Amino acid sequence: MNQRLANNREALLDASEALFASYGYYSVTVRQITNQAGVRTAEVTDLFGGKEKLFYEVINRRATVINSMRCEGLDKIDKNLPPEEHFKQVISAFFDPLLTMSAESDGWRNYLKLVPQMMRQKTPILSTVAAFYNPVSQLFLQRIKQIYPYVSAERLSHHWHFCLATYFSIFSDDFRVDSVDLSYRVGQNKIPDFTEAYNEATAFVFNGILPVVTHSIDAK
Repeated sequence: MNQRLANNREALLDASEALFASYGYYSVTVRQITNQAGVRTAEVTDLFGGKEKLFYEVINRRATVINSMRCEGLDKIDKNLPPEEHFKQVISAFFDPLLTMSAESDGWRNYLKLVPQMMRQKTPILSTVAAFYNPVSQLFLQRIKQIYPYVSAERLSHHWHFCLATYFSIFSDDFRVDSVDLSYRVGQNKIPDFTEAYNEATAFVFNGILPVVTHSIDAK
């Protein structure tokens, strides 16, 4: 691929990511994407094969990075840690990459706004991206199950989804907390810092889950 096509490809990925994050996949047209990217409408078909495949690549380029960070973090965790500390490190290994990458660029922040949309909808195009996330999620759930074997798989799955919803809400437009930099929302050129809200979400998650798994152990 020559440099011009490579540049157009990145421009289309960036433009569609921003538009999808703001308006949703189905509300955005190919023409809107190409207008924002500054390329010919035909480039979407030429470079990606259509809007659906473009969406797939939008998710692919970020999910690949996040999944690599998550797996690397999980591999580094000592399995001999006390259960509570082990559990906290597993949760951190999965979700900390989101906070890390949120500081990288507008593109990453757009991606983090887009992911919750996929979590809330079950339409075919959004469901196709589940393959990016499910295998890695299963690795983490298996580790948590090793830490707390007495917690049922069903209950663990429920609480995992609570974790996902809590953490991803931090980066969405639905989240309204002063610490998430309201100045950014009103057009000032300031990079949002989600750290305070992320730390509060972490405390919320741990305080919600630990009593559940502890009760399961006591009940056994």
